[in-house]
Amino acid sequence: MKIVIIGSGAMGCLYGAYLSKSNEVTMLDVYQPQVDAINKNGITVLEEDGSEKNYKNLKAMKSGECKEKADLVIVFVKSNYAESALRENKALFADDTIVMTLQNGAGNDRKIMQYVPEKNIVIGTSKHNSVNMGEGKVRHSGTGATTIGSNLGSTPALTKIQQTLTEAGFLAEISDDIQRIIWSKLFVNLSINTFTAITRSPIGSMIDNKYAWDFAEKMICEAVDVAEADGTHFSYLEVLNMVHHVCEDAGKGFSSMSQDVMNCRLTEIDAINGAIVQQAKHYNVAAPYNTLIVDLIHAIEGAYKYQKKD
Repeated sequence: MKIVIIGSGAMGCLYGAYLSKSNEVTMLDVYQPQVDAINKNGITVLEEDGSEKNYKNLKAMKSGECKEKADLVIVFVKSNYAESALRENKALFADDTIVMTLQNGAGNDRKIMQYVPEKNIVIGTSKHNSVNMGEGKVRHSGTGATTIGSNLGSTPALTKIQQTLTEAGFLAEISDDIQRIIWSKLFVNLSINTFTAITRSPIGSMIDNKYAWDFAEKMICEAVDVAEADGTHFSYLEVLNMVHHVCEDAGKGFSSMSQDVMNCRLTEIDAINGAIVQQAKHYNVAAPYNTLIVDLIHAIEGAYKYQKKD
């Protein structure tokens, strides 16, 4: 397949590297040094077992410069940049181009619908964790399933993408209730991402710290109430156990939001906890802890200008 990945950060590089084993892959990014590094040296993945592999069967271009139609476009940019990224890369979309979002947050599929038919949209989540080490090098610090689905139920696009991911070495699963999966990933992100961003600590630290876990519980339970109001039922214990297991499995990894804060980049807080706050207002559900976290992360972003940059 001719695959284009929009966003060459930690997760984009991981998927691009694996998919390049049997596909024609083009990486897109707004950061020219990253584009240059990938073109010069390929993508290097440091695996959990200590092994290291370099993937050179791919190319990189500046976002907006690729004008060839793609068979598959995977969107890996932060949710707050999704609309501009889709707009500047609309030349990639043919009538049969499949567009898959594996982004954090909620509502990304609605942005994609402005450019491609809904039957061509694949919504997914990934349990992989990857840390961007710069210059096309990433550390693969957590593994798990890539779950995909469609708001239209079973579509030909889903089977095709599952096969492509499986051939690349990913565990790919199709869900007939993808919105439940999206909510599940949102619960993980709204707790783990935000706490580790504030403390600049690895994922496992959230369950090592009683105060951190107590606060995470409050954020998660608020979000479960919002999901219930939106029509998807979860039990509190079910979700808390799920998040706890993620912290155990990916304990040494760093969340994408913690990496953003450590590198003084804008976060996806508005598409994660911010999405909970918006839905809470819509359904008249109280969400004071998630509201506080949104404000706190934005305050941290506002303080970047006072921090010394290397």
